[in-house]
Amino acid sequence: MASDRLTALRALLADTADEMVNPSILQPAEVFLDLAGEDIRRRLFMTTSAFGEDLCLRPDFTIPVCLAHRATGRSEPVTYGYLGPVFRQRRSGSAEFLQAGVEWIGHADTAATDAAALSRALQAAAALGLTQPRIRVGDATLFSALVEALPLSPAWRRRLIAWFGEPERLSGALAKLAGGQGLAGTTGPTGLSRALAGVEPEEAHRIVADMLGAAGLSLAGGRTADEIADRLRDTGTLSAGDTEAQAAAGVLERYLAIKTPLLEAERTVQAFAETEGVDMSEALAGFRARVSAFEAAGVPLADTAFAADFGRRLDYYTGLVFELYDPARPDTAQTIGGGRYDKLLSLLGAPQPVPAIGFSVWLDRFGIETGIGGAA
Repeated sequence: MASDRLTALRALLADTADEMVNPSILQPAEVFLDLAGEDIRRRLFMTTSAFGEDLCLRPDFTIPVCLAHRATGRSEPVTYGYLGPVFRQRRSGSAEFLQAGVEWIGHADTAATDAAALSRALQAAAALGLTQPRIRVGDATLFSALVEALPLSPAWRRRLIAWFGEPERLSGALAKLAGGQGLAGTTGPTGLSRALAGVEPEEAHRIVADMLGAAGLSLAGGRTADEIADRLRDTGTLSAGDTEAQAAAGVLERYLAIKTPLLEAERTVQAFAETEGVDMSEALAGFRARVSAFEAAGVPLADTAFAADFGRRLDYYTGLVFELYDPARPDTAQTIGGGRYDKLLSLLGAPQPVPAIGFSVWLDRFGIETGIGGAA
């Protein structure tokens, strides 16, 4: 019965977490508009408080849990569990559905915590009746290491890393890179864009704002001076016919095509790096440590696939990502998804990066709806 499976999941969450939490259903909308990605932003249920503050119904738990953690001022490692309703506009199905999950915040041993997250996610799936899920993992760290090892400008590196996990945008950027185009799609930079490409973003913002002010020009189309400066910097980072950059695009495309069993992934990526003449040794050492931690935690490595192009459409994910699927329903979306997001706490105001990882269970994909067993 659904209620029995939910009871088993509750027990697992309580056993895993230091504290079970239930962040407010009404959340500050600005945080999600800034950080949550286009897919979530366009699905928000928005409202406005009596004091003019933009609010939204809680669309997921990760950001609200991190906001609540920041509010406590705690600095020691802590593990939070949750189970409750979230709200998103959807093409089909209820706009209110249940999510459960765990967030590990502040744990320094990233390999061990990565393994704990995937191991507990597998236990959560088993508690809900999915005992042999199909497992897929990816690694943003490996992609970032490859980008940093290639002869690319800082702007190209920044943009490619930011777009990892967004296949359409990343593919389009690589096509421009291969064709000798700037990020904005121009075939050659102007003198101004070349000059701005050589300065820090903040200085470029100031220069453009001063130029617009001195010329008495008004902005059109809703663009800001900062956005114009960023676009000019991007167009100035690559000249048409830059053969090194074009070769780099080919290297990245060959890397992103790698799909292999996890047991073979380190060897495959190492062979790729040697063939392409790039140094990914530090990232591969971390990858190796994680796989060893997976094995120690009982993760079925033989049933786990690695995909080099698998990432999240959210800029704050920094390392491992994983998804669990029901092999009996190959056309359905992930049932459980998780990943490492070491940048998120900093983006929410923490004075320095805080290691963090978590997973979420989509309970409606297990046939468990709001209201069952007093869940909602």
